[in-house]
Amino acid sequence: MGIVIGTAAPDFNLPAVGKGIPKGATISLGAYRGKSKVLLAFYPADFSPVCTSEMRCFREDWGAFRAAGCEILGISSDPVSKHEAFAEQLKLEFPLLSDVDRRVSQQYGVDSLLGTRRAYFVVDSQGILRYQHVEWLPLFRRDNRELLEAVRAVD
Repeated sequence: MGIVIGTAAPDFNLPAVGKGIPKGATISLGAYRGKSKVLLAFYPADFSPVCTSEMRCFREDWGAFRAAGCEILGISSDPVSKHEAFAEQLKLEFPLLSDVDRRVSQQYGVDSLLGTRRAYFVVDSQGILRYQHVEWLPLFRRDNRELLEAVRAVD
């Protein structure tokens, strides 16, 4: 079961890693309310070919997302230790969140028997879902131009 555009995005609090994030820190979606838009980028696995390419593209366009008033949160079911190595190898500027029990993936309707589906959700600064796309096959991903267009379309 997923969520519906125009409704409140489910809040969460997940362990996070990334540049400038203290060890053992968590990030909640609610922390961005009133401050910025958020792109939730659910992905299947650290170090897999498509996910690595996807996160590199986010790294390259991170400035464009920030200029559009949007923060990126990468979310997968991989443990924090794997996220740390992945973020370091790719020199990511945005956080990776660990949804090991896949509770958040279930809330957003992107959990499957094989793990977390690749999916994108744009949440406005008031916490309302404004865009979503769930890939049915993990080999595919949205182009950042499409995602930036969705972000820019949100007030």
